[in-house]
Amino acid sequence: MAFSSKKSKASQARLKKMAEEVTFSERPDKTFNVRAFGAKGDGKTDDWRALQQAIAFAYNKTGGGTLFFPPGTYRVSEPLEVPEVGAESQKIVSWVGYSDQTTIIAPSKKMDYIVRMRGSNGHIKGMKFMGTDPGNGFQQNAKVCMLATDIKNKVFSNVSFSWGAVHGLQITGEGNNNLCVFDQSCKFEQNGKVLKGTDARGSGGKVTFSSLKLGASNVHVGAFLKIGSGPGSVHHIDRVDGNSIAVSPNLRRALDSGTEYSIHIGSGLQLDRGSDNNVYGIYDCHFVGNAGAGLVQRGLYGHNVQGGNFDANGIAGIHIGSGTIGTTPSYSNTIQHAYFEANGYANIILDYPSGLSIIEPLLAQPRDGTGGGIDSITSLRNLPFDYSTTSVLHNGRLYNYVLATTGSFAIEIGAAHRISVNQPANARGGAIIKLPAPPAHEFGEELEIFVEDSGGEPVQLTCDFAKVNNVAGRFGVQAPAGIGYKITAFYSRRHASWMVSHTVPIQ
Repeated sequence: MAFSSKKSKASQARLKKMAEEVTFSERPDKTFNVRAFGAKGDGKTDDWRALQQAIAFAYNKTGGGTLFFPPGTYRVSEPLEVPEVGAESQKIVSWVGYSDQTTIIAPSKKMDYIVRMRGSNGHIKGMKFMGTDPGNGFQQNAKVCMLATDIKNKVFSNVSFSWGAVHGLQITGEGNNNLCVFDQSCKFEQNGKVLKGTDARGSGGKVTFSSLKLGASNVHVGAFLKIGSGPGSVHHIDRVDGNSIAVSPNLRRALDSGTEYSIHIGSGLQLDRGSDNNVYGIYDCHFVGNAGAGLVQRGLYGHNVQGGNFDANGIAGIHIGSGTIGTTPSYSNTIQHAYFEANGYANIILDYPSGLSIIEPLLAQPRDGTGGGIDSITSLRNLPFDYSTTSVLHNGRLYNYVLATTGSFAIEIGAAHRISVNQPANARGGAIIKLPAPPAHEFGEELEIFVEDSGGEPVQLTCDFAKVNNVAGRFGVQAPAGIGYKITAFYSRRHASWMVSHTVPIQ
């Protein structure tokens, strides 16, 4: 859910005119102090026009420069718009404040976002974008603290996005947003809201509301519906249509009016799916107290989350792959040494990942949902794109997901390292496991086949590319019929053969 479209040519012309209205003695280092444009930062004055003129001036200068915001609270009555500068523009503008505790930009009226950020390169440093009005009882006025488009190579340092009614920072799917970095304790705190009610009815994957106004309440695709407690109580909102929503997974039982529900809206940082939304670095940042998930990553690759904490978020610390299932999965991402505590339902939700590595996370038990530890890494919709390439290293132990192959007659392992055989008793012949081609690398390659039930038939292991236990791969070898045993295979370069063994099956 994006809260704005691109501005018209007339709007861009308006920004250029505002820049031309300013008379400013330029410093040699091209630092533009917003106070010199008339901004007060006293928490009372409407600083919108002064700040907008400073922004328009800096972005219309050859080469750009640095906008400096001295300590203060700058209240604005309209969104601040960065002009469209184009992906190849050499106008690089940085926004620099004193710190995220002392330089604050906040709305004084209702608006979709406080700042629409555009433009490649440059820093945003030492500032807080706060979605509430500090002069009016901290009323949540901005749906999104910052909406960003086409910000390739942007670096955010010591920046806070707090109290947005929906998201803290939303990076849209428009333009080129590659290679952005968040570091030095960027904070995404207290964004979104939780709606509670008893006016919902539904079954299967559809829920209808009799009094809740979904649009006016900012209910959007990617929010969460929670009914009851414990595992299976959370559903992802896949579509919003009038007064109804489509959810997945389906409801466990029919929902009758009078049953209490909650809808968790918003996130700290939402990275929308786009053709050029990849390769982000998120280092030692804090995602705390957001209503939905702390970090939402939709169909992107090359992300590295390192350190930081995901604490007291309403549903999950991180949600990877949310959005439309079956389109673009999240590829080749890492989460390293992150800390998870007091999240609502799960620490990490994986809906569509591939090639994900989670390395030694600290996983305290969520408040109401999954178990603690490795159990707190889960999926809502049971639609894993490629769990076989997802691994978790936790407390020195490596975990991989097991690919289920219930009832299949011929199974090709392919790139999977772990599969499970569970043949029905009336299977037509035994399961055939087709081992892959020999690995080209020189690392050890071990495959595991968990035989939950062979269906009373032996399990045949063959290979079209190499020998199996030093016999022709087309014949292969047999593991006996049985229940509850494991077959392992590794490739021996010395013998140019897959070497297969198995534990003793339970009879």
